[in-house]
Amino acid sequence: MSMKIKKPWGEVRQFTFNQNSTVKLIILKPGQKTSLHRHHLRDELWLILDEGIVVQIGDSIYETNPGDEFVIPAEKLHRITSKTKEARVLEIAFGYSLEEDDHMVEDDYGRVVLEK
Repeated sequence: MSMKIKKPWGEVRQFTFNQNSTVKLIILKPGQKTSLHRHHLRDELWLILDEGIVVQIGDSIYETNPGDEFVIPAEKLHRITSKTKEARVLEIAFGYSLEEDDHMVEDDYGRVVLEK
């Protein structure tokens, strides 16, 4: 989760501090979803930026609001779905962050599913 640092003019939301991390902006097309997948070598933090996003972590499904945060530990299945419009999620990954650590279980786009 982020750390909030209060300032006279507002606040700072600190996501990483003196850690190795990868920061990505995930942009989903309207009505699309990522594969259901896991990572063996990294944890992720997601910050929801837009309305209309559904998050799946393990067997739990969350209807989200902008500003919601989710921590996805290594080995946990997860997916993001955009219900109706383009949707953005800020992702901060901690650990080994190469595509070789994406292990798909389900995919709607014909990509090779490596795990069941």
